[in-house]
Amino acid sequence: MLDSIAYYLVKGLNKLLHVLPMGAALALGRFGGHVVYLLSGKRKRITYANLKAAFFAEKSPRELAMITKNVYLNVGQVFGELLALTKTDKEYYDKYIKVHNFDRILEASKNPNGMILVSAHFGNWELVSAKAFTVGIPLHLLARDQKMAKLNELLNQLRESKGSKVVRKGMDVKKVFRILRSGGSLGLLGDQNAGVNGVLVDFFGRPASAAVGPYRFGQKSGAWVVPAFVYRTKGQYHEVVIEEPMKIEQGMDIEPFIKKYNECLEKQIRINPGQWFWMHKRWKATTMKKILVLDDGKKGHLKQSLSVVREIRRYRRDKGLDDSQTPVEIVKVIFKGRFHRTLLAAVSPFIAKYSQGSLSWLKWALDAESYKRLESLYADIIVSAGSALAGVNLIMKCENNARSVAVLDPGPMKRKKFDIVVVPAHDALKFKPADNTVVTELAPNLIDPEALAIFSGEALLSKKGPCVGLLLGGENSFFTLGKDRARQAALEAAKAAEALKGCFRVTTSRRTLDEADAGVAEAVSSHPRSLGVVIGKNDADPHTVEKILTASDVVIVSGESISMVSEAVSSGKPVLVFMPEKRVKGITKYDGFVDSLAKKGFLKKVETHRIAEEAVRVIGDKVSFAVPDDAKCIREKLYRLF
Repeated sequence: MLDSIAYYLVKGLNKLLHVLPMGAALALGRFGGHVVYLLSGKRKRITYANLKAAFFAEKSPRELAMITKNVYLNVGQVFGELLALTKTDKEYYDKYIKVHNFDRILEASKNPNGMILVSAHFGNWELVSAKAFTVGIPLHLLARDQKMAKLNELLNQLRESKGSKVVRKGMDVKKVFRILRSGGSLGLLGDQNAGVNGVLVDFFGRPASAAVGPYRFGQKSGAWVVPAFVYRTKGQYHEVVIEEPMKIEQGMDIEPFIKKYNECLEKQIRINPGQWFWMHKRWKATTMKKILVLDDGKKGHLKQSLSVVREIRRYRRDKGLDDSQTPVEIVKVIFKGRFHRTLLAAVSPFIAKYSQGSLSWLKWALDAESYKRLESLYADIIVSAGSALAGVNLIMKCENNARSVAVLDPGPMKRKKFDIVVVPAHDALKFKPADNTVVTELAPNLIDPEALAIFSGEALLSKKGPCVGLLLGGENSFFTLGKDRARQAALEAAKAAEALKGCFRVTTSRRTLDEADAGVAEAVSSHPRSLGVVIGKNDADPHTVEKILTASDVVIVSGESISMVSEAVSSGKPVLVFMPEKRVKGITKYDGFVDSLAKKGFLKKVETHRIAEEAVRVIGDKVSFAVPDDAKCIREKLYRLF
C-alpha cells in the first residue's frame, strides 16, 4: 500500500516538474528537504553525529548543525533534479555541467576491457551517468534496490531515460564481466559501509569498511577504475572532477587503490561538506570506539569511571581489538557555581535530547575551559560517576549520538536514559533495578591482582616477614575517626606485626582529622617493625594504597570508607574491617555495606581492640575470603554499548 502511494506521488511529481522550470524543481526539492529535516529524528541525529566524528576538532556545534540542514536541502535538490531528468537534454548538460580532466575518462572508456566509474553519494550523483551518456559513454549502473519495488522501478526508469542501463537485481557476476570484457562501462557508488565483507581503511581519521567489489572487478577483468565526483557550484550549475584512472594488475594488493579512492572522496567532502550523504552509518563497522570520561575532581569518582573503562577495554580485547582502538579522553568538568550545577542537573532529563548542535546549557553552566574541551571532542561512549555529572553526560550523549554509562545512582529521572547504570548493592536498595542496571557488591575500583602485579617489585622489596596493612579513612556525616580510635587501630597493627615477627605499614586519607594523623604518627612511626606511616594530606604518590595492598598478607580498613573497603576486598587479600565512632543512631548504609559483605564471606568485621588477635589468626590459619566478581557483572552488560 505504502509502495503504491509513493509510486503515484513520485510519478505525479515527475509530470509536474517536467513542465516547470528546473529552478522550480530545485526550489521544491529544497522545500521538501527542509520539511524532512524538521520532521526527522533518528536519521538527523546520525547525520549530525557523523559530521561531529569527522569535524569535531574543526567546527563548532552551530556550524555542524548548519551543515546538517544543508545535507537535507542538498538531498531534496537531488531528488527534485532526478524527477525532472525527463526534460533535460545534451544542451542542458553542456551548459550546466563542467567536467574537469575529461581526457582521463575518455581514455579509460577506450580500454578494450572496459571502465568502472566509481562515484559517491556526493553532490547530485545522479547526473554523472546522464552527463557520461551525452559525451558518448553510456553506463551500466549497479544501483542498490530499494524496499519499495514499484517506486524502485520508477526511479530506475527515470535514470534510464537519459541513456544509462540500470542493472536489475538478479544479474550475476558473469554478466558484469561480460559487459566489461566487451569494452562496456559500469557506474557505481563506492562510499557506503561495506560491513564485514569490506576492507577497513582510514576515512576522516577513523577506520571505515569500504567495498572491495569495484577493485576486484577491475583487477579480474582488466577494466580501469576511475573515481569521479560531481558537486553543485550554484543552483543548476555543477562540476565533475575526474581522478587518475587506476590500473590494477593481477597479483597487486587492492587496498592501496581503495585508500586512494577514499582519500579523493574525503578531499572533495572537506571542500563541500554539506553535499555528501551523511545520513547513512558510514562508520557502522569501525573498530575504533572513543571513550570520554567526565571527571568531577573527586579522585574516587574518577577511579570508579576508569574501572568501567578498564572492563570495556578488556571486553574489546576479547574480540581481538587492542587498546589503541579504544582511546580514552578524560575531561575535568568544573561548574561555574553550585546553583549552575544544581539547575543543570534538574533540567537535563528534559533538555538533553534537544541539545544536539546547541550546547548553550553547558556553556551557561560550565567554566570556559571545561566547555571548550567538551565542545571540541567526539566520543562514542560517555562515562561519568556521581549524580553531579549525570546531566552533563546525558547532554554529551545526545550531542555525539553516543552510548552512555553512569556509575552510582544518577537519580530517578535519569536512570532509564543511560545505556548502563553501575550501582553498588547498598545504593541499589533504594530502587528496583532495570535491565540497564548492573548491581555490584563493591564500589567499582581499579584494584585487582593483575593491577597490583605492577607494584609487586617495589612493594615487596622492603618487606620483612608477614605484613599487616592498615588503611584509615576519616570523617563523614555518620562516623568520626578520632585520635584515640585511629591511634588504637595503629597500635593493634603494630602488635600483630610483633606477634607475627613481620612488619606493618599505615596510610591515612585526606579526610582523616589532623589530630588523628598526629596520633597515628606519634604512636607507630618510629616502631621498629613499621615500614612507614603515610599521611594522606601530604602524600604525593598516587599509588600508595596499591603498594600497601600488594605487600600485605592481611588488610585492616576503617569501615566508613566504602571505597577503601572495596579496594581492599578487590585485592584478594584477607580483609578485617573495624567501625569508627558513630555520630548517629540506627543502622547506616556503611553498616549495611560492611555487614552484607561480611555475611557473604568477603571480609570479617572486628572490634578495634581485637584487630591484632584476628590478624594473627587469619595469617596463622591461612584464612582466605571470597572475592566478588563485579567485573564479570559489568562485562555481561557491555553489549548494550555496541
